[in-house]
Amino acid sequence: MESAYPGMKVLLANNLMMAYNQAEAAQPVFAFVEDGFSKLPEFEMMMALFSAMDTRWVAVMDTQSATPARKSSPLLDVGAGIFELTKADHPSQFAQYFDMMINAPRRRARAAPGTAGARPSAAATASKKLILIGSSTGGVEALRSILVGFPFDCPPTLIVQHTGRNFGSGLVSLLDRLCPARVRAAEDGTALEPGHVYVAAGQRRHMGLSSRRPLRLRMKDGPDISGHTPSVDALFTSAVPYGKDVVATILTGMGHDGAQGLLELRKAGAKTFAQDEKSSVVYGMPRVAWDIGAAQQQVPLPRMASTLLQASKA
Repeated sequence: MESAYPGMKVLLANNLMMAYNQAEAAQPVFAFVEDGFSKLPEFEMMMALFSAMDTRWVAVMDTQSATPARKSSPLLDVGAGIFELTKADHPSQFAQYFDMMINAPRRRARAAPGTAGARPSAAATASKKLILIGSSTGGVEALRSILVGFPFDCPPTLIVQHTGRNFGSGLVSLLDRLCPARVRAAEDGTALEPGHVYVAAGQRRHMGLSSRRPLRLRMKDGPDISGHTPSVDALFTSAVPYGKDVVATILTGMGHDGAQGLLELRKAGAKTFAQDEKSSVVYGMPRVAWDIGAAQQQVPLPRMASTLLQASKA
C-alpha cells in the first residue's frame, strides 16, 4: 500500500494472527492497533513482540464512549497509548500523532534472528538440575524477562505457557529471538539438553517427563488438567520422581494451575518459587501456590532469573 511518507511501506492485517506474522517478518517502526485486538488475551504476545523490536504502537478507538482495552504494559516500557477517533476528528490529528511517535528516540535495534552469530555449544554444564516454569496471563513478558537472563548453557528448562492455539509457534520464535539459550517447541521423545528451553504453548497435549533416564519429553493426550491443556500441574507432577533435581516456579496467571503440582514437588525435595504480587500482572496462580505452602519463597520478576539459576547450582 502507498504511503504519504516517502520510502515507507504500509501493511494491513484484519486479524491478530496475521498482524503478528506480518510484524515479525517486517519489523515495523510503528503500528496502529484496532482497540478490539488489544482486548484479546493473546495481545500480550503482540506487545512483547513490539517491545522486542522497539516498535511504537497505539490502540485506536472509534467512539468517545469506548473504554480503552489497555495501554502499554508497565512491564514493557514501549512508547504507546490510546488514540480516540470520532467522526468529528480530522485526519491531520492522526498525522500529528504519527509524526510525534515515529520521530521519538528509539532504542538501538535488536539483531534479527540468525544475525547475532552462532551460539556457543552447550554440550556440558555444571548443573544437573532441571528448571520448570508455569505461566499464564502476563506470562509472555515474564518469560521474556527471565529468559534473557539465562546463559547459553543454562540447565534444561521446561515451560508451560497458557496461550491461544495459534500462538504457540510465535511464542517460541519470539523467545528464541531474544534468548542466549535455544528455545524449541516441545516435541514427544526429545532428549533434554543443557542450553535448551522447551516450550509447551498452544498445543493439545500435556508436556511431562519420561519415567526413566536419560530424561526425555513426553507429550501425552488427555483431558484438561486444572482447566488447561497443556497444564502446568501435568508438567510438575511428572517431575515429582526427580524432585531433588528440580527447581520450579509459578509466574503470573489467572486460576490455580500448577499450585498443587508445585506442592508435590516441594514435598519431593524440589526448590520451589512463586512470582510476587507486585510484579505479577495477575496474582492468581502464584497466590494459590503461596497460600497452600507450595512455594518456599516469593520472588519479584526482576530477580527471578538469578534466583532460579542460583538454586540450580546448589
